[in-house]
Amino acid sequence: MNSSARDSGAPPKGRAEAGDRPAEEPVFDIGRAFEVYVGDMLTRSLCRQIRQALLKGKVVELPGLGRFEIRDKRRYGLVNPSSGARADLGGERAIVWRPDRKLLRDLNSSRGDV
Repeated sequence: MNSSARDSGAPPKGRAEAGDRPAEEPVFDIGRAFEVYVGDMLTRSLCRQIRQALLKGKVVELPGLGRFEIRDKRRYGLVNPSSGARADLGGERAIVWRPDRKLLRDLNSSRGDV
């Protein structure tokens, strides 16, 4: 550092003193952290309840969002042409989501707004 920068009293480049931080920028915003934590906690709880209901075989209907249900896929067989070995595939369960009619209408009506 040269003598003129040292004599001016200005902080070295790249460093900011504690008093240089703007007043509107808090170091840690506890209110925002709480909102994020609570929102995350509610989302996880909702997903856990939907999952448990689906695993019990129930249909989950969320007004304004849609309907979740589990559907069994049909089984089918394949034959390996080179070895002649048979393999049964399919039969898994899949989650099906059907959007609410109002949600579809709102999404389709706003297509030109983008």
